[in-house]
Formats: sequence, structure tokens, C-alpha cells
Amino acid sequence: MLIKFRIGLYAFSLVALTAWISKYFVHIGLVPFYDLLDVPESTPDKHYFAYIWNVLYALLFLCFYIALMKFQTLEQFYDLNTLFVTSLFVQILWTFSFFYLQMIAVSAIVIVLLDLIAIMLMHTLWEISKAATWLFVPYIIWLFFATYLNISIVFLN
Repeated sequence: MLIKFRIGLYAFSLVALTAWISKYFVHIGLVPFYDLLDVPESTPDKHYFAYIWNVLYALLFLCFYIALMKFQTLEQFYDLNTLFVTSLFVQILWTFSFFYLQMIAVSAIVIVLLDLIAIMLMHTLWEISKAATWLFVPYIIWLFFATYLNISIVFLN
């Protein structure tokens, strides 16, 4: 029971820290910067983003927790942990480059890198747990949509 709690605390802490840091960078750049950008017509109203990300962070936590409970080998654990932590770091890097530094072209490169890491992570999840993989699907769909938006914003501005 203690091991499950520690694994849950580890997974929750990583995801919550990512959410908190990302929210900080978004908050800094949202009003003065984002509101002045030309965005594609398919961009949701900005107040929906917080709701979407809350759901996605909850799914990421569950996905990571389940996978951490199901891995079979140390190699699977290493791959899972490395890719998951790297993806969270690159997600923070994206919010930092897009909202804080306001470098939309750089952030487009960062989000494409995040896409690649997410694809590798999804492959690793599939080997460990199908349930964890399905919990990851909404995140990767949203990530691809965010990539489209970011690249569109580069061309529109």
C-alpha cells in the first residue's frame, strides 16, 4: 500500500508541478501578448483552455500512475520515466518560449519536438498498459491541435 501511495505521489507531484509552472508562464503572457496575436478561426476561446488542461493533466496523472504500476522490466521503467519527465519538461519549455519569451517560431519548433517525444511515449505506454495508452490519447490529440495552432500563428503573425 505504501508503494502505491509513493508512486501516486511521485506521478501527481510531477504533473502538478508542470501544471503550476506552465500556468505561471501562461498567466504572464496571456493578456498582454496572446490577445494581440492573429489566431486561426479554429482557435477555441481562451477561457476554455484552462478547463481542457485541467482534464488533460488529470488524465496524464492517471496514465503515468497506471503505467508505473504495470511496467514489467527496468528498461520499461527507465523508458517510461525518461520519456514522461522529458515530455513534461518540454511542455514547460513550450509555455516558457510561447508565452513568457513570446517567441512563437521557437515555440513551434519546441512543440514539434514535444510531438515526437509524445509519440515515443505513446509507443512505450502501449507496451506497458493499453489502459494508460488510451488515457494518453486525448493529450496527444490536443497536442497535435496545439501544434497546428502554433504553426498557424507563426504564419499569421
